[in-house]
Amino acid sequence: MTDKTTSRTQAGRELSITSRMVLYFLFVLGAVPVLIPFFWMLSTSLKPRELAGEYPPQWIPHEERYYLNRGGGREEVTLLLKRTDGTVKVKLPTGQAVIEPESHLETERKVAFQWANYSKILTSHHGDDDFLRFLLNTLLVAGMSVMGQTLASSMVGWGFARLRFAGKKPLFLLLLATMMIPGQITLIPVFMVFRRLGWIDTFLPLIIPAWFGSAFFIFLYRQFFMGIPVEMDEAATVDGCTPLTTFWHILLPMAKPVSATVAVYTFLGAWNDFLSPLIFINSDYKRTLSLALAKFQGAYSSDVPMMMAGATLMLIPVLVIYFFSQRVLVQGMVVSGLKG
Repeated sequence: MTDKTTSRTQAGRELSITSRMVLYFLFVLGAVPVLIPFFWMLSTSLKPRELAGEYPPQWIPHEERYYLNRGGGREEVTLLLKRTDGTVKVKLPTGQAVIEPESHLETERKVAFQWANYSKILTSHHGDDDFLRFLLNTLLVAGMSVMGQTLASSMVGWGFARLRFAGKKPLFLLLLATMMIPGQITLIPVFMVFRRLGWIDTFLPLIIPAWFGSAFFIFLYRQFFMGIPVEMDEAATVDGCTPLTTFWHILLPMAKPVSATVAVYTFLGAWNDFLSPLIFINSDYKRTLSLALAKFQGAYSSDVPMMMAGATLMLIPVLVIYFFSQRVLVQGMVVSGLKG
C-alpha cells in the first residue's frame, strides 16, 4: 500500500507540473498578440521618421550608411538613386552628385536608437511643444478627479448601504441603469450646460463631473459597506459618534481596498481621456497629454516616431501604478462583491 500511495503521489506531482507548464505556455501564447503593439510602439519611437512606415517592420531600429570605394579611397556618401543599368547616383561630401557603378558602393547597417525623439519632447518648452506644461495639466485634472470621485462615490455608496429613506431601492436601481447609457448620448446636453456656465476652455468640465460620483464606483462602495456588520455603527453611536463621524473615521478607513481601486481607475480614465479635452479645451497651452499627441498628426503628414515616443512616456506612469497596485485592485473587486 505504501509503494502504491507513493507512486500515486509522484504521478500526481508530475501531472501537476505538466499541467502548470501547459498553463504557463498558454498564458505566454495569449500574451504575445497583446504585447506586439507595445513592442512596435517602443521600436517605432526609436526610429527616424523615414523608417517608421517600412514594411515588413524592423523591430530593432537601424540606420544604413553608404561608402564609395574608388581610387583606393573610401568615403561616406548619400545614396540618391539606384538606376536599372547597374549604376547608382550618390552625393559626395563636397555636395557634388556623381554616377558610379553599384559594385563600388558598400552598405553598412548599424543598430541606431534615435533617443533624440524623446529629448525633443522633454526639452521643448515653447509654443505647442511644452511637454512639461501638458504633463502638469494632466496631473492636475487626474489628481482633482481622483479626490472628487473617491469622496463623492464613497459618501453616496455609504448612504445607500446605511441610511434609510423612501424609495432607496428604486433610486439605486435607477442609478445602476445609468451605466447602460453611453456617454456620447449626453455629450451635447452636457456641453450646452457647461457653455451656459462659462466653463468652456477651462479644466472644470474635466474635473467637476468626477465630484458627482460614478454609478459603478458607488456600487462598489455600497457592496463593501453592506458587508460590514451594522453593530459596528451602533457601537460607534454609543460612543457618541454621529453617522457622518462613523463614516469618516471608521467605515471609510476600512474601505481602503475599494478606495484604491476607485483611485486607480479614475486616474487612468482621466490620464487617457481624449474626447473630453478635445470637446471642452480650446487653448493650446491647456491641452492634456493625450490631446497634445494629436498635434503630431497633420493633414498631409504625421511624425509617427514622435507620437510613439510621447505615447511611451504616457504609458510609463500607468505601468508603474498598475505594478504597485495590482494586488489592491483585485482585493478591492473581490471584497466589494461579497454581499449583495
